[in-house]
Parts: sequence; C-alpha cells; structure tokens
Amino acid sequence: MTTLGCLLVIMLAGQADAWKLDTVYREGREPLKGLLVRQGAEAVEFKQVVRRAGSPTLVFALTIRLSDIKRLELIDDADRAGLIQKLERLENDRRRLFAHLRRAELGGTTEDLPGLTTAPWPGDGTGKTMARVYAGNRFRLVTTAGPELAQLVALQLDQVFAAYAQVLPPRVTGAAPVTVLLARTPAEYATLAKDKGGVLNPAFFDPVANTVVCGSDLDEFEKRIDSLREHHAAEFARIQKGEQDLKTAFQNRPPADLLSTFQDARTRLRAVVERNESTIRQERRQLLERINHEACHAYLANEVFPSAKGGLPRWLDEGLAQVFEGALVEAGELRADYPDPQRLSRFRKAMQAGEIPPLAELLRADGQAFLLQHPEARRQSDRAYLVAWALAYWLLFDKQALSGTTLDKALEARANPVAFFEALSGKPLPEAEKQWREAMRTLPSSGMR
Repeated sequence: MTTLGCLLVIMLAGQADAWKLDTVYREGREPLKGLLVRQGAEAVEFKQVVRRAGSPTLVFALTIRLSDIKRLELIDDADRAGLIQKLERLENDRRRLFAHLRRAELGGTTEDLPGLTTAPWPGDGTGKTMARVYAGNRFRLVTTAGPELAQLVALQLDQVFAAYAQVLPPRVTGAAPVTVLLARTPAEYATLAKDKGGVLNPAFFDPVANTVVCGSDLDEFEKRIDSLREHHAAEFARIQKGEQDLKTAFQNRPPADLLSTFQDARTRLRAVVERNESTIRQERRQLLERINHEACHAYLANEVFPSAKGGLPRWLDEGLAQVFEGALVEAGELRADYPDPQRLSRFRKAMQAGEIPPLAELLRADGQAFLLQHPEARRQSDRAYLVAWALAYWLLFDKQALSGTTLDKALEARANPVAFFEALSGKPLPEAEKQWREAMRTLPSSGMR
C-alpha cells in the first residue's frame, strides 16, 4: 500500500472501523462486539469493546451465560492476536496516563522519566535558566515546565509520533529528531517567538530550525488549582463537621430547614469544584491539541513530504494538522473519525454570512496568511485556518482524494496551486468549490453520510 493509501485507513475509521471483533448474538437483544476471553461450561468471559466516532474506546468486562447466547461469531487467530495486543496497549497507555494525572491531582510527586537530563534553556542567553530534556524516538523535548507537565507532554509526544508513523509511514530515512521547546510562561514563549517577528500564535513549527515552539501557563494554573483543592477540602470538612454537630444537638433529628443549609452549601461547593476541574481538563486538552498540531507539521515536513522536495501546499499542511490535532490516540492508532463540532459550526456561520472567500484566494495564499503577528490580522488568520480545515476534511472524507496515487500525482502540479487542487478534487475549480460548500453545509455532526 502506498503512503497515501495508508493515510486513508485512519481517515475512514468512522465509516469502516479497522478493529475486527468477536460478536455475541443474543435472543431479542443487541449483539455485543469485543473479545471472547474464555468460554466455560456455563458462561463466557467477554470484553465488550465500544467504539463511537469522536469518543474514546470503552472496554467492559462481562460474564454472559451460555443460555443467553444465540450464537458466537469469532474472528480468526491472526486478528485475535492483533486485537489482544491493541487492548493490552490501550490499557497500559491509559494506566500510565491516569496514574500520572492522579498523582498530579493529589499533589503527589511525579518521578522523572528515564533518560531525563537537564540543559540550559535556549530562551535565556545568560545560561542560568535550566530546562528538563527528554529524548524520544522522533523528538527532543526541552522544557522549563515542572515534572508533572513535562511528563504529560512527553507521554503525548511519544504516542502521537508513534501514531503518525503508523498511519503515515515515513518516506525519508535518517530524519533528524525535531526539537520541541515548551515554555512554562507566556513571557518565556514571547522571548522565543521574538526572533520570528513576534508571532502571536500559541505555538509554531520552524522548519528551518526543525523546532516546535509552544507556550503554556498550565504549570502555574495547576498550582493555583492545587491550592484551591486544599481550600475546598477544608471547606468540605467544615461543612461535614457543622452538619454532624447539628445532628448531635438534635439527637439525629435536626429541623429540615437547618439541615438543608449544609446540604445546599455542599452542593454549591461541589459545583465550584467541578467547574475548576473541568477548566483544568480543558486547559490540558488545548495544550495537547497544540502539541499534536505542531508535531504533525514537523512529522510531515521531516519524514513524509520534506520541504527540500517542495513539501505540501501550506493550506493542506495546515488543514491536515487541524484534522489530526483533536484526534484520539489509542493503541498506537490515530482516530480522526468525526468533524470538530466547533469548527463545523463556525464554518457554517461564516458561509451563511458570506465571509468565506473564493477558494482561489486560499489556494494561492502563502504562509503569512496563517501567521498571527499582530492582533489586527487575527480575523484573516482565523479565517484561513478555518477554510483550510474544511477543505482538508472534505478532501479526506467526502472525496477520499488522499488515497492511492492521487496525491502523488497532484504533487507533480504543486507549482500551480489551482492545478494541484483540481488534480486532487478531480473537478474544475468552480465545480469543485460548489460541491465543497454544499458538502460542508449538509455534513452531519457525526461525519457519517
């Protein structure tokens, strides 16, 4: 299979799941899909596997009586071995991640990753600021962040680069690892971005230096959340004590209106705690999405479509990175199997408002259209990113234009942006643009048609 044929495998995950599963058929009930673990005299042990577009894979351990089973449909031995390997990797990856996050939430210490070293931070010309350095297979992480955040990002980079290599096999051998600079404060990031003309994007990939630069204040934010967790724990204890004192004073029969005061206070505090935890989860997700996005640029440029050979057109490069940034990484696989609902909504609103420019403008745009170097350019930059995402998504899912040799042939015409796009879409530009707009207007939120 060609490189682009492999690319299509992951893109079609939502339409034809690549995981082959055992099936248990039951009388009058929905069939169960998963892995038959063991069959006994009276029952079977079964791991139900639930895979829905845009959602993490769920695994449930079930015991099913043989009398409830109408028939079993089992996969062959080779597929079974592959499924067992995937489920084991999924479990191990999640165990590592959950253990790390749990330690961080409980305020425990996170052990440094094996092979972690220190080096001067490149953003400090004095050499006084030291950074943690972790060398992965395809990257070198250099960060001033604390051990918890450094480990979280290192785990993510290990997994996402492995997933990219799985679905986009490298065409270049001996590519140098990309350096990933993760700044722990906006000020540190601004110093690194200054040499690039003061880029305002929260992260960027510099192909000349083969470096991803990303900023985050998640480290300090998590410290504030930790302080709030301690405060809230003390508040819960105070509410618990007050409630217990009230019950003692009234021989366990306190007036309902007095008891409700403590119950209401507990409910309000739980809501505050959940908002805080939801915020920290969102901040982590946004940081990891930025890491995924820039890692995609680096991997494509270094190992698949090197800049020295022309690379990908900027709009397609940015479009693919956006499709991949929110993808789930599971068992070494990348699942980008549904459209980002926020991007889809924004695109439709912009289209209804007449704010989507003719496609020829994006196709001919250079990299500056995607760089945010002053606040006034934000609208133009956001629009360029949005259109690139919608176009890449359409080409991947609706047109399936990145399968077989379609993209390879189109790249031969990359010198002419319109000719390149027409080779991909298989239509003249006016006809393809009309088809694209209608497809995005009617696209179901699940991505399935």
